[in-house]
Amino acid sequence: PLLLPPNAFAHLRRQAAALAALRPRLNDCCRHHSPLPCARRAWTDVLDGFCTDEFGGKTRQFHCCRRHGPA
Repeated sequence: PLLLPPNAFAHLRRQAAALAALRPRLNDCCRHHSPLPCARRAWTDVLDGFCTDEFGGKTRQFHCCRRHGPA
């Protein structure tokens, strides 16, 4: 768990939650018959969820969340 004050640092909590969500998905991909496409899908799914959470808050969004498509 992150050692952050409960009333601040929401952006860091969202980043940490995204990384925590990515880890088990990547572990599953290591056992997959085609790990690279699996890992790419895991990354884009987690990043999409992260960006959705980023735009749900009043804080400034992470720069990569303003990009679309292959960018």
